[in-house]
Amino acid sequence: MVNTRAAFDNSPDELRLYLIDGKDGVEFQPYRHLPHAEVVSLRSSPELSRSVLAKLIAEKERRNNIFAQVGVNDYTSYRVNGETGGKLPRILLLVDEYQELFEGDKDGIASNYLLQLSQQGRSAGIHMLLASQRFGAAGMLNQTGIFGNIHLRLAMKMTKADVESLVEFGRRGKALIATCDLPGKIVVNDKGGDDAANVTGKVAYLYPTHRDELLQTLNDKAETLPDDSLPRRVVFDGKAQPNLIDNPYLTSLLRRHTWPTAQELEDFARDAVETGGLGIVDWFYAEHPRVVWLGQQFNVRGQAMMVFRRRVSENALIVGSANAARYGMLAASIVSLSINTKPVETQFVILDRSISGSLWSGVLQVAYASVLLPAGFVAEFSRESAKIEDILNTLISELDKRRDMNEDDLASVPSIFVVMTELDRIEAMRRKPDAYGGLADSPLGEKLRRLYFEGSPLGIHLLLSFSGVRPMVNVIDERRGLVNFRHRVALQMSEDESHTFARNRKASQLQLEGPLPICALYLDLESDKSIRFKPYSSESSGVTQDESLVDQLLIIGNELAGRSDSL
Repeated sequence: MVNTRAAFDNSPDELRLYLIDGKDGVEFQPYRHLPHAEVVSLRSSPELSRSVLAKLIAEKERRNNIFAQVGVNDYTSYRVNGETGGKLPRILLLVDEYQELFEGDKDGIASNYLLQLSQQGRSAGIHMLLASQRFGAAGMLNQTGIFGNIHLRLAMKMTKADVESLVEFGRRGKALIATCDLPGKIVVNDKGGDDAANVTGKVAYLYPTHRDELLQTLNDKAETLPDDSLPRRVVFDGKAQPNLIDNPYLTSLLRRHTWPTAQELEDFARDAVETGGLGIVDWFYAEHPRVVWLGQQFNVRGQAMMVFRRRVSENALIVGSANAARYGMLAASIVSLSINTKPVETQFVILDRSISGSLWSGVLQVAYASVLLPAGFVAEFSRESAKIEDILNTLISELDKRRDMNEDDLASVPSIFVVMTELDRIEAMRRKPDAYGGLADSPLGEKLRRLYFEGSPLGIHLLLSFSGVRPMVNVIDERRGLVNFRHRVALQMSEDESHTFARNRKASQLQLEGPLPICALYLDLESDKSIRFKPYSSESSGVTQDESLVDQLLIIGNELAGRSDSL
């Protein structure tokens, strides 16, 4: 009820909501589409919930720096002086079952964050409402300091023992709480626990149907607002795979209703994360960079991504037996590339050798038919193994033509992204025994090797996927070939396979916390960076997945199709 009432009283550019549900909670699920919601974290692990607090601490510091620059001391003064440093909406953090913040928190990080927010948050326009079965929590440090800075206290039906143990209410307050014998009865104190300031009442009950009507009304009102007044919403379900259409960066580009120019894309990429950019300082449009999103990191803002540039080894491999996740990431990659630049600047070749009839077998074809073609991209799609020779011959011809171009002519040709899966299922692509007891590339394998060895500096990038390391090495030499793939994505695999593919054992430890969510590991070998994240999947899972990935592709395709008319 607090969410809805506050949202009706304030527009999204006046109020932003950060909603944290505990690891077993889904109470905030209906509010993931609330226009004011900037962060919705459901079934959150304690570590993830603490990352939301860390984001608010960083935002507090950012706001204080803005106040210092414009010569004011606090949020109220900033508003009175006309917000000359830019619009800063109030932020309200709501945490259900806040005691879970302290689980496994040996260093007292959550306690420190809450103390800072309780002491300094209001002066920066950041407020919080914490809810739990009882006051206090095991592992919570600085409890007196935190609660001492919270002036509003609300108590409902509790056990007699819990009431007696309260120190946040006085004698009269405890007596009133003891009369809360029915759900909904409440005691409110807005004077920091002053025993003369207790008021009894009853909580309004919001029926689900009425709540949904109110949310729809708010969304209808939000449709009339400019895009920059709405938050870049982050939705995180700790037990489910993420939605592609919940990626705030992808939706930011999609909202533009036109493809960005190279300079606009560079500005977007270089902008700080705090102001809606990617935070990539080494983005230079002369290298024809393209960003691809793979999934959601285990923190409040992180989106796992890889950036292709016209440099050596700018190819990618996605390897693992979690097929739905592999094909989800491949489809997301195609969609990401289609949003980066105009169709005249990017082309696609897709060879899908997934098993017909499998749950993931149609997702790449949907991306091709419902996203690329309606938007006007030059693209080729096939599921036939017999097509591999023609595809490789065409690409080699293009490679040879580009090798003879001067730099100016090469800069004007489109980038080509070649997406191919399960090449080990094509006999002509498999490596053959040689005279020395090893394996040598087949004739078609030699052409593939030329592409991943020579292609990326010339704007031809390969994105290959295999169900495991062994199928991969049947096509690509693990010593001489693998080094040409800077970008690698590993799903759960054995320790030996992890050492071969990832050069460490991290890929063998991705699912230590259970089978869900499916986890992946992104590795950038050039920068020696590795990121654990939740990949997009072709299968729906969890409470936050309203649309399947195919449904999401259709939504994105419809948006891009409207752009093609303006080219």
